Parts: sequence; C-alpha cells; structure tokens
Amino acid sequence: MAFTVVGGEHQRKLLRYLLEENQHSPLERPVYNDSHTLTVTMNLALQQIIDFDEKNEILVCSGWLVLTWYDYSLQWNPEDFGNIQTIRLPSTRVWTPDIILYNSADDNFEGTIKTNLVVQSNGNVNLTTEHNEGQLDAYVKNGEWDLQKFLVIREAIVYECCPTVYPFVLFTIQIRRRTLYYVINIVVPCVLISFMTVLGFLLPPDSGEKLTLQITILLSIVMFSLLISGIIPASSTALPIIVTYFTTLMCMCTMSVVATVIVLALHHKNAKNHTMPIWIHVYINQYLAWFLRMKRPGHDLSWRAIRHRRFHHNARLNNTNNSITHNHKLPSTPLLENSSKSLLANIINTDDQLYISMPNHIRPCSSTADTKDSLQSCDMNCFRSNIDSIMSELKFMADYIRREEEEDDISQDWKFSAMVIDRLCLISFTIMTTIFTYLTLFSAPNFFQLQ
Repeated sequence: MAFTVVGGEHQRKLLRYLLEENQHSPLERPVYNDSHTLTVTMNLALQQIIDFDEKNEILVCSGWLVLTWYDYSLQWNPEDFGNIQTIRLPSTRVWTPDIILYNSADDNFEGTIKTNLVVQSNGNVNLTTEHNEGQLDAYVKNGEWDLQKFLVIREAIVYECCPTVYPFVLFTIQIRRRTLYYVINIVVPCVLISFMTVLGFLLPPDSGEKLTLQITILLSIVMFSLLISGIIPASSTALPIIVTYFTTLMCMCTMSVVATVIVLALHHKNAKNHTMPIWIHVYINQYLAWFLRMKRPGHDLSWRAIRHRRFHHNARLNNTNNSITHNHKLPSTPLLENSSKSLLANIINTDDQLYISMPNHIRPCSSTADTKDSLQSCDMNCFRSNIDSIMSELKFMADYIRREEEEDDISQDWKFSAMVIDRLCLISFTIMTTIFTYLTLFSAPNFFQLQ
C-alpha cells in the first residue's frame, strides 16, 4: 500500500495539533511527572578544524551537535495527517535541552546557530552519548593539523553551591601538528646555523672575521627563538622541546663567542707585552697538542719527545741553579782561534765578552818616537781600538737579532697555543652540537612523521 505525502493543508493541521491543541510550551520540560528523568542522546559530528591558535590556546572548528530526546506532546498518528512522518519546527517553538559549551571562546559565549528541529511522529531527554567516539563521516582534513582521536566521555559533577547533579559530555579532540612545514622552514635552517658555529673555529684569527661570524650566528639563533616564542603559549607549566633546543643553541653560541675571544686574545699576545706561563707552554703547547694529534713544523710533539724535553728542562734548571751558586764563568778564548767560523758566530760564542788583548807594556805614541817599532806599536793600538768599536757594534746587532728571534719564537708559541684552544673548541662544540641536535630531534615523538 503506497502513501503520498502531501503538504499544505495536512501540515498546517499538524502544526495546529502539536502547538495549539496539545498546548505544547517551550518552557515546559516534556515529562509526565516532574520527578521523571528526561534522557537526551548527544553527539558531535566534527566537520573541519579551521584554526588552532597555539599562543592563545583557542581551537576553531565547525561541526553539527546532534541531540535526540523524547517529547510525549509532539507525537501524532501519521494516518490522520496525510501520512506525514516527520516535520521541521523552529527551535524557539519547542522545548530544547539546556546545553551550553563550557569552554567556549566565542565573543557571545554561545557559538551555536539556531536551526530547525526534526520531529518524528513517535515524538524521542540523564545525558548520555550514543557512542564513545565522535562522528567523523563528513570530516575534512586540515593542512596543518592531523586529527588523531575524537573521543566522547559522559561525566557528572556536583558543585558545592548546589545539590543538583550537573551532567556533561567531554569531547576530546587530539590533534598532531604536521611537521613538514616547520622542519623545512625552521628546524633545518636552525640546525645548519648551529653547525656553522663549528665552522667559526676553522676560520684563521688573522682573517678578522672570526668573532663577527660567531656573533652573527648568535643573533640568528636569537631571531629564530623570537619567532618561535611568538607562536607558542606563554606558559610556565611545560617547556616545549623546540624551546629547549633553541635555548641550548643560544647557550652554546654564547660559549663559542667567549671561546673565540679567548683564542683571539692568545693569538695577539707577544713577548713584548706578556710573559708566557710555564703551564701554557707545557700543558697546552705540548701535552694538549699531543692529545689533539696536532702537528707543528720544527717541533716534535710525540709523547716520547715531550717527556724527553721535560726531563732535560728540569735538568737544565738544576744546572742553572748550581752555576749561580758557584759563580761559574766561561774561560777566555782568543778571537783568532775561531777564525774558521763566521763573525756573528764568534760574537755569539764570546758570551758577552770581548777577547781583544791590550798589552799593558805598549806605550802611547809620542811625537819623539822615530823608530820603526814605535810606529808599529802605535798602528796596532789604533787598529785594535777600531776593532773594539766594530765588535761592539756587531755585538749590539747580534744581541738585537737574537732578541728578535726569541721574541718571535715566543709570539709563535702564543699563536700555537691559540691554535690548540681553537682545535679543542672545534672538537668539543662539534660533539656537543651533534649530541644536542640528535637528542632533541629524536625525543620528539612525531618529528619524522612529516605528513
């Protein structure tokens, strides 16, 4: 038997019957007895996650709130009204459950839109849910956030002010950020910049850009940190992993700037302004350089050679103390005996002593001396006086050259100590940057889930 649903007259008749003849009131709870409980079936059909403001912790989403209850005054016999099974009524003309979103962030607090109600002929409010999961049939995926779970829990609470039990339904929306965008635009540039800190220790101190590079890297990390702080909540209850990573990088960059200043200070020291402590010469230029497997032209930095030099240095100090105690002097040696050596070598070997023999028996030249021996003695005296002046000048030049060489050696020692500290910082910061980057990236549970 087929029935044809006809609107118009039958619909107007049904509306008069429901709203006027049955005397339905939107203010009256539809129960036979006020002590009865009206059961409401509730669910949320999530359609789309529109936006999520992390800083203000506001989630903007759209969906349908599905409510079902039984109203005894809104039932009819379809055969009496043109076989009308359902009818849509304005929500303002029918009693609706007093349901409101507790944590609404809408300006008017009530973020729902009033729609028509679908009333069935069998008329269907304790607050229960139909399923333990929300409806996702019409859900549209978001490009930034991935919906992982959408759970529904029914609970009840009793406030201290009122004995009435207030039931509520808790919708839990668990979302995960899609990491591809932030990995490419924030994490990868920051990791590359952090490893540029290591490259700063490979730059020679004489280039003049060593400290500038480290400060530029520090400012870049600070800029990225400010960018991140602008999109995360200002909360002290939890510290995001990315914030921990940027804080660690800023500390490491600051330490690299301090290390670079120390390296430059050591590099530009010289013998005229500073005296190298013995512990720098021994423990940095020798032992630490051997540990870091560094090479220095003209110096044997093997462990055996270092121990051998250390032993002879201690023995030389003991001999020097004994020489000072006994007032030891070198024996005099005539200059002519070293005629096979260079003049500079003769001057150095004299050890600040001029061995120019001036006999006391030679008398000064006089105008009355006409003999040949007297003339020869006078010429020899003048010759030796000139030689004495020349030797004094040469000795001054030799001492100056020797001092310059010693000062240059000490300056090279300062520069080598700066190279050793630079190599130590290079290895240390490489290890620390790699470890912190590895721990940070792998501690994030969804870091490698780029989609």
